[in-house]
Amino acid sequence: NRSAVALAGSLYEILRVERTASLNEIKTAYRSLAKVYHPDANGSSSDGHDFIEIRNAYATLSDPTARAVYDMSLGVRARRVRTRAHPIRRWETDQC
Repeated sequence: NRSAVALAGSLYEILRVERTASLNEIKTAYRSLAKVYHPDANGSSSDGHDFIEIRNAYATLSDPTARAVYDMSLGVRARRVRTRAHPIRRWETDQC
């Protein structure tokens, strides 16, 4: 059974912020999620895996250079997905 954090598709979804979020918004989201998912938190049923994903997302998105590289990789993935949506044209089918 995977949690909502584990099923998130991007680091922004893990922290539950928009892609345009400011550093302060990212920090606030991280702190609020850490209070819930940290294994030592009162009443937390987390095994720590969720917290590690949240911490890794924060580490990347709070570093401007790492965030820029990550954002560029999101753009590359989005372009790949869009290009796969269209069938590949073949010479044989184009001649009909």
